[in-house]
Amino acid sequence: MGRREKSAELLRILWRNGPLTRRSMENLLHISRPTLDKLLKELSRYDLLIPWGKAKERGGRPATLFRLNPQARLALGVDLELPGLYLVVADLLGEVLHEREIHLSGDLSSPRETLRRISQLLLDWLAELGIPREKTIGVGVGMPAFFERETVTVKGENLPTWIRVPAKEILTQELGIPVKIGHDVHLMALAESKRAGLDEKIVLYLAFRSGVRGDVRMGACLLVRGEIYHGAHGNGGTLHGAFVGPEGIRGKNVEEAARTIVEKLSPHIVQAIALLDPEVVVINAEELGELSGPVIHCVQEEISAVLREEPIGPVEVRRARVVEAPGALGAAMAVIQELFTYPEALIEEVRAGESLTFAGSQPLRKKEG
Repeated sequence: MGRREKSAELLRILWRNGPLTRRSMENLLHISRPTLDKLLKELSRYDLLIPWGKAKERGGRPATLFRLNPQARLALGVDLELPGLYLVVADLLGEVLHEREIHLSGDLSSPRETLRRISQLLLDWLAELGIPREKTIGVGVGMPAFFERETVTVKGENLPTWIRVPAKEILTQELGIPVKIGHDVHLMALAESKRAGLDEKIVLYLAFRSGVRGDVRMGACLLVRGEIYHGAHGNGGTLHGAFVGPEGIRGKNVEEAARTIVEKLSPHIVQAIALLDPEVVVINAEELGELSGPVIHCVQEEISAVLREEPIGPVEVRRARVVEAPGALGAAMAVIQELFTYPEALIEEVRAGESLTFAGSQPLRKKEG
């Protein structure tokens, strides 16, 4: 392993494990103290790691702890739930530093013009926050879309219809920052897994999302020990027809409406549990407002009834813990996760002062202005 690879592995270890002493880093990297000191000096010079207090070590003086500098670079997360737009800026440890919610008005039928509008809003927000574009490692974007190669298709009762749109290409050109696009519910599930300590579990994540017409739709994601199951084309977890129109809810009180929603959607839930055999089912229904609690209660009852009849196995059903812009947070986390899969790119960037590119992507030029 060369020096470049050792530096990258050290960053990856600090990202995964948190603050460490020199002795711990030596043992994890299997390198000598002089070699480690050279790596620490270099990464400190680039502001990629910082001292972080002291730790007691057996038989000696307290040792200095080192940690990844979480604000060496930042990630931007976007949940593109048209006409809603949820934005977060997160540090390298996934902590949210800034967030914003925007409602897009006007005609959204042209995907290229809409994505240009969104790009400008993002750039204006970064400028307002005083965050240089070159400090942003990437933009993660969650979309309620179907993926086909490098294009996305958006359609639904409460969404504009975009067919096979090269959204990543358009956003990358407009922003001048690397872009990663994923399914919105996948990214919500990723945020939940990381924040709720579910990385060692098989998790079925269910998201109930409300539409502008009073409708409700449900999306799903399978997480296998902290990793999203994307499927062959990025559409893993899509539930066909998991939708309740406003006519089925209108005029009913909260309890009746919740029961109607769950009766309509429970076949999808039951089949998903039987097929995927999860340990935990997480339900996010926060967007439903006053319906949230009753819907979750009805789902829990439905799953319990099924488990009594079928020997599927014990399943824990819990309410989502990440409810503040989970799609945007998950989008930022996906960018960070990809970065630390290949941290050599971060080191190369700070050495050369050039814009970062994700592994496998084309180099990007910084835009002027």
